Amino acid sequence: MIYIRNKKMVTTRKDHTCFGCEKEIEKGKSAVYVTAKEDEQHIQFHLHEECNKMIAKDQWFAGSGLYKGCIRDAKKTSEELKSINISSSDELPFVLGR
Repeated sequence: MIYIRNKKMVTTRKDHTCFGCEKEIEKGKSAVYVTAKEDEQHIQFHLHEECNKMIAKDQWFAGSGLYKGCIRDAKKTSEELKSINISSSDELPFVLGR
């Protein structure tokens, strides 16, 4: 589990990889610099501002849901769920309450 110790806004001095989505954060762009602790090890990483907002809004990430690539995986899962087409003739995969 990752415990966030500190966050601050920075302007990057070189290219970084976003911890959440694993896409590039270009040199000179605004990003969130995070210091944290995971398994008694100190770690640091950068996040896009949008990725930081998504992590802050979603309580799932507050638990054990925060890991490298977590936002990329969450978006992928969301897109997969949106691609499922259910018609009214399909059976529901669960039993309704009585």
